[in-house]
Amino acid sequence: MSEEKDQQKSSLVMTIAAALAGILAVKLATYIVTTGWRLATREEPPQADDPVPIAKKAMWIGLIGAITGAARQAARDYVKPPQAPPG
Repeated sequence: MSEEKDQQKSSLVMTIAAALAGILAVKLATYIVTTGWRLATREEPPQADDPVPIAKKAMWIGLIGAITGAARQAARDYVKPPQAPPG
């Protein structure tokens, strides 16, 4: 019984640490991608209410979404690796 509680506490701590790592990874990835966009295009990334071409907004949304999602998942998997399915 005590072993089970220790394992649950460990799992909870790892889950919280993985969530925090994911948040930090998203912040860092957003900073890096935004800086790269500014260096490549010499302008600010498009905002939702900016009057810019739809293709530029779509490119920015796709880029930032893919990069931040991958960074979050990689950081979470590093801290708390996915478990093998039972069986």
